[in-house]
Amino acid sequence: MEIVKKQTLSETFSVYFDRRMVRILLLGIISGFPWVLIGSSLSLWLKEDGLSRSTIGWAGLIFGVYAINFLWAPLIDRIRIPWLTNKIGHRRGWIVTMQFIILVSLVLWSTIDPTANLWAVIAVGLIIAIASATQDITVDALRIEQIGENEGMSMQAGAAMAVVGWWTGYKLGGKLLANYFFGSRYNYNCLQHRFNVRS
Repeated sequence: MEIVKKQTLSETFSVYFDRRMVRILLLGIISGFPWVLIGSSLSLWLKEDGLSRSTIGWAGLIFGVYAINFLWAPLIDRIRIPWLTNKIGHRRGWIVTMQFIILVSLVLWSTIDPTANLWAVIAVGLIIAIASATQDITVDALRIEQIGENEGMSMQAGAAMAVVGWWTGYKLGGKLLANYFFGSRYNYNCLQHRFNVRS
């Protein structure tokens, strides 16, 4: 009969000090950050400009992109990004490209007035959502490739670090961004908006 040796507490947590876990944490952070852009921040922005709740609800449909990103996942595996793929690798090349698209979209977003051109705001938001959903494909693949198939504990720790990173990017990054654009009004209005949507 095979005897299974129990791990000590220090051995259990030692896996989290692996350098790969830091990379996975950072990957999680960049995955979570765009969610707040097209979620809380976009809704709050539209609400601040006096748009109706139904209009804000329609704008929220761009989240549906995340549910269908598996449709173009095979293309991401096959298409190489010129120059970047050779310099930093296939997965990282895609991540950097999507981050650049998100950044450019944010700059473009800042020049649009939602009350005058709502569809342009939603269109740019859709671009951000597609870039973010595409980035999630490559982030998940890169996270899995960081850990070997036989490293069960590391795989579980990596999944946990990815979740922690995602929420860090969503909560911390989103709060900093919203406070920058909306100031002290953000904390009150964001909570009020969430309450109104749920009710």
